[in-house]
Amino acid sequence: ETRTSSPVRITRDNDTLQSLNVRGLFPAGEGAGYAGGILSAGVDGVRIAEAVARSIMESVDKESQS
Repeated sequence: ETRTSSPVRITRDNDTLQSLNVRGLFPAGEGAGYAGGILSAGVDGVRIAEAVARSIMESVDKESQS
């Protein structure tokens, strides 16, 4: 697998994996330029799912502290 199939890459934060330009957008997989095949796209999807879950939990924690 190589990362050559997507002509563009949507930039994302290295820690949160969210888009640098659109809060709440988690670019992932081959179309966003982060994978080059089915296996790496699946692994990237798992990483994004974990990042989304962390983001939701942080939002819930902030709301419960208010």
